[in-house]
Amino acid sequence: MKHLKRSKNSDINFKSKKTIITLCLIISFILVLIPIAFTPVSSDDFIYLTRNPTWSNLAWRYMNWSGRIVADTASLVMLQLPPLVYNFFKATIWIGLIILISQLPSILNKEYKWNMKNFLIIFILYWIANPNLGQTSFWTVGYSNYLLTNFFIMAYVVVLFLLKDKDLKLWNILAIFILGILAGNSNENTSIVVVLLTVVFILIEKNKKVFILGLPFTLIGTLSLLLSPGQSERLQHPAFQISREQSLFHRLWNYFSSPWFIDTFKSFSWVFVTFILIGFIYFFKHQRPQKQNMVYSLIFFFSAVIANAAFGGSYVFPVALRSLNGALVLFLVSITFLLNDLVYSKNPVYKKSIFYLIILLCFPFSLSYFYATKSVISLHGQFQVREQAILNGKKNKLKTIYIPNYYVGKLYNPSDSIDLYQGNIGDYYNTNASTTIVPFNKNVGFDYGNKKFIEAKQIPLHKNFGKNIQLKSLNIFQDERDINNYSINLTFDKSLLSQYSSDESILFIHVHWKRESLQNVATLNADSSLNNQISVDGKYIFSSPIGDVRPQDISSVDIGIYNTKTSTNTIQTTVDMNNK
Repeated sequence: MKHLKRSKNSDINFKSKKTIITLCLIISFILVLIPIAFTPVSSDDFIYLTRNPTWSNLAWRYMNWSGRIVADTASLVMLQLPPLVYNFFKATIWIGLIILISQLPSILNKEYKWNMKNFLIIFILYWIANPNLGQTSFWTVGYSNYLLTNFFIMAYVVVLFLLKDKDLKLWNILAIFILGILAGNSNENTSIVVVLLTVVFILIEKNKKVFILGLPFTLIGTLSLLLSPGQSERLQHPAFQISREQSLFHRLWNYFSSPWFIDTFKSFSWVFVTFILIGFIYFFKHQRPQKQNMVYSLIFFFSAVIANAAFGGSYVFPVALRSLNGALVLFLVSITFLLNDLVYSKNPVYKKSIFYLIILLCFPFSLSYFYATKSVISLHGQFQVREQAILNGKKNKLKTIYIPNYYVGKLYNPSDSIDLYQGNIGDYYNTNASTTIVPFNKNVGFDYGNKKFIEAKQIPLHKNFGKNIQLKSLNIFQDERDINNYSINLTFDKSLLSQYSSDESILFIHVHWKRESLQNVATLNADSSLNNQISVDGKYIFSSPIGDVRPQDISSVDIGIYNTKTSTNTIQTTVDMNNK
């Protein structure tokens, strides 16, 4: 009977643990899917979406631009799929990467136990310590170049550890062959690290067969990347002339003797904090990690350092933040090996210490997640406004279509944003070849994709602006990116461009303001081109930054149309702000 009870209890515990694991994976999947799904297409995405005959041609890119066959192919294939499909794929691979990193020690040590705390810590750290979260993990082409290629690297390492003590079958060899090439053709810096890691595994592992088998395939992948004709051809661009004429020694000297190398580690502050806290736990526990865990932790730690050091041979300085994603993944592997012994500690004090570490990391994660997700949701709404402007311009056969710049909003880490470059946008909307799409010449100071701001009427006006146009309202919004900055925003009921020419007229906005520290009233010029008109839901809005001038500082605002040819005001009105 006791045996039966024990058996039933173990079955219940197993089912309960399985349920918790499943729930954890589902929640983490949803958490990453939300920002991914709202991230608008941008930058190089347009190249692959429009099947640009040159830039989306993989053979041309390999011969003339880049040796990243894996990333380029993945970008092209994903962006031919429906967004629902590739967004689910991206979220799945993201969680897959976290699983591979967090469970690697268990696989190496043949424990094959699910490390929940490992998973949570690595999941959080990948987010908060990411050098460029938006460009490596949200934006599709950036995702293909960084997160996906790092997934292949980790899959390669995991397969090696799984098979190192087994008799190899044909499918095992095939898996090593494919993953070795994919991992080798990852990125210019991590490809070198993959080869070096394989060599180190050969030196320290007793059963070397699987690692010896993987080495030539990683070399093939690495050489296909580094020695591609496109790498050499790209360097012929005038932008690389100075670096191209420098010797390798000269470039290395410049890199290591300047702050550039040290700067590559500044993004990893939370990683190093975690290392220190884990060290304190071991110190108070009076214990060292198991030898194998410690050895592999050091191997991957120095692999991360080497990954950043490899940029010394680059022709572009300083290093782009998104390129540091490979080092982040290697640091996370190092951490997970150190955590492994603590996770299985039977002492409740040290079990709780890991729990407290997770709680600590949840604070920056909550802030980062909230602002990063809010930002891409805002960008999604702004993308639709911009898209409508382009479609309207196309419908009206305009030669020049003006679109507002993106307003990114507040971020916990400023580098969490996606790449906002808009290449090939005309091809995406199939506009006439003679049509140009031009961004506003003035930044927008509020989230124009948010209905709350569009509908805002802080100061209702209903002032006649001539030619059956009414100035409906004036709003002054605080810039959430910098609480000391503001923007003035005017809402009209009709398009000013329908009655006034942007070639000979401008919208003048003169803000008169005074503080106690000023003796006289100052005037701030916030004039705007008529082309800087945002059209949303039948409202026509002009936004102009006014720096640190607060609403309570403003006494009045002069608004009107100034004719640049006659040097006269076509229309002028004054808004008294003292009683507003």
